[in-house]
Amino acid sequence: MGIRSRSGRLCFRLNSYEERHPVKVFRTEVGDLSDIGRRRKHNEDYYGFFHLGDDEVLAIVADGMGGHASGEIASRMAVEIIREVYSKERMDQNVLDALKSAFEIANFSILQKSLEQKELNGMGTTATALVIKDDQIFVGHMGDSRAYLFRDSAITQLTKDHSMVNRMVEQGLLSKEEANHHPQRNVIYKALGVSRDADLELIGPLPVYVNDIYVLCSDGLTNLVTDEEMSKIVKKEKPQTACERLIQLANKRGGDDNITVQIVKVTKEGTD
Repeated sequence: MGIRSRSGRLCFRLNSYEERHPVKVFRTEVGDLSDIGRRRKHNEDYYGFFHLGDDEVLAIVADGMGGHASGEIASRMAVEIIREVYSKERMDQNVLDALKSAFEIANFSILQKSLEQKELNGMGTTATALVIKDDQIFVGHMGDSRAYLFRDSAITQLTKDHSMVNRMVEQGLLSKEEANHHPQRNVIYKALGVSRDADLELIGPLPVYVNDIYVLCSDGLTNLVTDEEMSKIVKKEKPQTACERLIQLANKRGGDDNITVQIVKVTKEGTD
């Protein structure tokens, strides 16, 4: 389903939906929730949802790492800086270039802060940002938080996990089932704030259709809830109720990490 463009960006072909007409003016119903889980003392996840105009929204989920307060600081910085920089850069750049600039500045800022303050050394964060603009979506991504598209009966994981076990799956060294239970499944090789190079994944543009459901979530959810279970809940419930039910399910199964979910449903075409 995915193809690489000449620029290296990941694009998708959704051939079975080409006969539809993407919405040009959209309305959304949004749900979001973050929970500390059952075993952590701090919630190092952070999220934000922002209306940037009648025809554009930005959703971001970040999962901080570093322990103590540093993970919380890194994830909050990521969301706030990506929003601020993207909001400005989108005026002069296309969406993917503006996302790239936002991630690069967030990466530099988090890294600089971690180097300046000894107690924050080693902090970093995943970041997954979704833009819906006009009749298209775009994603910027680093780490193992995820962005999904649920459309009709299809489930599409838009992002790739930047984790060591997923790389081993891609190389045929592990099965997906083995990866799901691997003790090092949370070790990631891309994150904001840990390297001077913000080597992010850029996805899009993809068309937007009425009744599309986009889910952004941290791995505290996906480690414990399957894609199929997620699909049943997000398609049955309103977005906020679906967030609550998904977090309840993850906590019921141990809640061994912070859990954050954002759900954006394109409810209908708006009016010009």
